[in-house]
Amino acid sequence: MPMKIKNLCKRHIQNNFVLYFILALALVVGIIVGAILANRVDYIRGIELANYMNVFLKHVNEGNYSFKDIFISTLFLNFKKIFIIWVLGLLTIGIIVIPLIMCWSGINIGFIVGFLVKDYGFKGFIFTLIGLLPQYLIVLPSLLAITAIALSNSVNRKKFRRGKDFNKNLADYSILILIFSIISVFGCIIEGFYTPFFIKFIGV
Repeated sequence: MPMKIKNLCKRHIQNNFVLYFILALALVVGIIVGAILANRVDYIRGIELANYMNVFLKHVNEGNYSFKDIFISTLFLNFKKIFIIWVLGLLTIGIIVIPLIMCWSGINIGFIVGFLVKDYGFKGFIFTLIGLLPQYLIVLPSLLAITAIALSNSVNRKKFRRGKDFNKNLADYSILILIFSIISVFGCIIEGFYTPFFIKFIGV
């Protein structure tokens, strides 16, 4: 089983390099747009948007949070997003929507980082570096892999419409999504139990 999974991952990356490039580009464009947006809004509006985009900041600004609450909320939203991506990977419309989801994730990150650095200066930068970067280093590669897997399946779905080929492809597709979903859980753990230790540093 581990060898099969390894071969699946290797074959997927080799066959879908272009899709990874497109999705990575969508992410970068989103980050740039988010950063520009963060620099164009005032503090109050920035707080409102930050709360909307980030579960962690929303809990913190409400003032009645616990590490467990943040972790559960983050985990729920993470798997909700992954489930939507998984479904889109089974549909032709996923070819359009999946890159948009990746772009939106970039906007989210770009805005949060831009807002923290703009309104909290050096403290915001340090918080981003030690409080947010560790989870991004896990979540972003996982999300990139998940969206690439789903986009690839959406592009090639006509090849596996019925019969054994369809069942085998669906199984392989779901296994790959599941693997990277499990990896993304570690990012949720960091956001729920590690990041809160540093929030007092910037005085939100």
